[in-house]
Amino acid sequence: MKIDSNIKKLLLVTLYTSPLIGILAITPIFIIRAVSYNIYPKAVLSITLIIFFAWIINIAIHYFLGILEYRKKNFNRLRYLISYLLSVSFIMFAIRMRKIIFSTINTASEITESHSPYAIIVMAISLNTVILILMDLLLLREKKTKIEIENAQLKQKNSEAMYQQLKQQIHPHFLFNSLNTLKALINKSPDVAEDYLIKLSDFLRVSVSTENNNIVQIKDEIKLCLDYLKMQKIRYGGALKFNIDIPKEIQQTGFVPVFSLQLLSENAIKHNALTNESPLQIQIKYDEGSITVINNLQPKLVTETTTGLGLTNLAERYKILSGDVVIIRTTGNQFSVSIKILRNENSNH
Repeated sequence: MKIDSNIKKLLLVTLYTSPLIGILAITPIFIIRAVSYNIYPKAVLSITLIIFFAWIINIAIHYFLGILEYRKKNFNRLRYLISYLLSVSFIMFAIRMRKIIFSTINTASEITESHSPYAIIVMAISLNTVILILMDLLLLREKKTKIEIENAQLKQKNSEAMYQQLKQQIHPHFLFNSLNTLKALINKSPDVAEDYLIKLSDFLRVSVSTENNNIVQIKDEIKLCLDYLKMQKIRYGGALKFNIDIPKEIQQTGFVPVFSLQLLSENAIKHNALTNESPLQIQIKYDEGSITVINNLQPKLVTETTTGLGLTNLAERYKILSGDVVIIRTTGNQFSVSIKILRNENSNH
């Protein structure tokens, strides 16, 4: 029969509170009545044992009501009723037996003769009430802890579900732009379109292998990004230039959201004009714990139809994963986006 964690904790509390309650219960009697302290250890031991078994009775009541799955609104009322019937009766009986045993010891007569039936009832009820209060405080704390854990788990699951929903938007978004590019290449240069289609096939094969990952090592994201940029190089030739400057050590140890650097590169190409006279220059570099994607600003005269999901999608995914924001800057003729490197492959804010 499996004992739940609450019962184990209650038993542990029983062990260290029984002596404490015993000392607090018996010490005032010795002080007020100036009883000899020779029998103090025996008196404390006897009352400690009584409290210990009273604890056991209350724990057993809680445990067996739990087994019976008695979880209705009046669960505590029934538990209190049974507790006061059984536990108080036991304490009263035990105190009387203690009186009989101590009465055989002459030195103990002065603390046993004064125990009237009324005093015994009051003592039994008081001791059981203290036990119930301590027990309820512990159970309440455990219930609160359990709720906090469940809320944290629910928050994490909601974040994961939201992240997956956002990530699902990436492939349609990318394919929409890639197919438009392929369509344009077919009309202009079928041979180049064929080469582009091969690159697109390779790119999609790699991207599918990372589909179940929320974040990837920087080196893997760089490979994905390079495959994409090489595809675009086929289309634009000398009108597109790019450079990646990230130390090997950072590539091996750092993590970023999947499709982050690729998406930022795509965003730069999508929103800027590319010509051989004024090529678009994309730089991906490491700077003090962050990776920044920079491009020169060359706004297109005619804006292409887009889904508008790219940068917003990345910002929302990054917020879920790290709790941080994507830093976007426009300075002079440059546009840049910075994301902090994630240090843990299980990052989830």
